[in-house]
Amino acid sequence: MHMPSFEKILFIDDDVITVTICERMMKLIDFAGIFISCEDGRKAKEYLSSNAHDLPDLIFVDLHMTVMTGWEFLAWFNEWSKSPLINIPVYVLSSSLYREDYEKAEVYKTNGFIVKPVTAEHLQQIALKYSA
Repeated sequence: MHMPSFEKILFIDDDVITVTICERMMKLIDFAGIFISCEDGRKAKEYLSSNAHDLPDLIFVDLHMTVMTGWEFLAWFNEWSKSPLINIPVYVLSSSLYREDYEKAEVYKTNGFIVKPVTAEHLQQIALKYSA
């Protein structure tokens, strides 16, 4: 039996269509066993804080959301994940093509920047990068 590339991923995006398509694709190509989605940074923060014993293997975060933006989430996540026990790769998802956004994402030590739409190819490259 083939194992998914990642046991659990957290997908933070307020666009229902993006979330639905990505969840379907990730299951289809065996990228994620468990797909958890949060519609904004605050919900993601609450989820991570209350599931510290069972964290996701990978996080995807959209930049432009209501309530708490991707940037605000990343600022919180950088502080929260300073513990050596927490080592979760974070990929920024954005429809933005602004160079400033790429540069800002690097400041937050994200592991990659994906310009939407997310493709199976993007996911396969990530899976290859982290497969043991």
